[in-house]
Amino acid sequence: MNRFEQQDERRRDELIRTIEHSVESLQLAELEALYYDMISKGYITMER
Repeated sequence: MNRFEQQDERRRDELIRTIEHSVESLQLAELEALYYDMISKGYITMER
């Protein structure tokens, strides 16, 4: 892996940790709103 790919991977990991921490503090209604917003934008699909 080259240096730029490693930096991108570290930044990605940092962003994921920040998002996870933020999501953990949301109330149910806020989580539902986020969930439906992400579905409507195609970030989450209903397929299993």
